[in-house]
Amino acid sequence: MARDPLTGMENHPVRPGGAIGVRWFYVLLLTVIAIAAIVGVVSTAAMGQTPVAIAIGIVSLAFFSRIAC
Repeated sequence: MARDPLTGMENHPVRPGGAIGVRWFYVLLLTVIAIAAIVGVVSTAAMGQTPVAIAIGIVSLAFFSRIAC
């Protein structure tokens, strides 16, 4: 391992194509979270638990707004 002269930290070799698999995993994970949030809001609203549905929706929106920024 070589040291970066600017930071003094070790450089690690980059594997080609390694980040693509991680990105697909993140996309899949965020999709599952979004589907679960939508199902949670719809199911709790259908059961008459409107305040809980609103709370799930607010937390979900806060989560995805943080991801988007």
